[in-house]
Amino acid sequence: METGLKKTIYGLVILSLAIFVIGMVLFKTVFSTWYFWFFPVLILFFLSVNAAFFVFFHRSLKKSPAHFIRGFMVTTGGKLIIYLILIVTYIVTSPKSAIPFAVTLSLAYVAYTTYDLFVMLTLLKRKKENSTLPNQLSN
Repeated sequence: METGLKKTIYGLVILSLAIFVIGMVLFKTVFSTWYFWFFPVLILFFLSVNAAFFVFFHRSLKKSPAHFIRGFMVTTGGKLIIYLILIVTYIVTSPKSAIPFAVTLSLAYVAYTTYDLFVMLTLLKRKKENSTLPNQLSN
């Protein structure tokens, strides 16, 4: 595994641990009546899906721009479909805790998407700088 991918996954693990600890503290104190058993699994699920996404994203950076765009769109669409399947499955099987689940999932989605965008924009900027460097040296 390359260094950039390791660093990205490490940051994802740190984010997941922070969300888990903050969530457990809030669920055990302020929102104790809203705690649902699936919360730790939800964080692990987000960690797994986003880690897989980053592996595909890092691999697609090495391909041509057309392949990169196609791969990015496919993995992003796949990620959204996986989230949709999770939401529907959970709400159908546990309707009593659907509201705390939906609120928690929404907050986790925003946090993980923010991290995804930060990492992706940083990597794309770095790739663009690396690809334009030889052209600048030749002029």
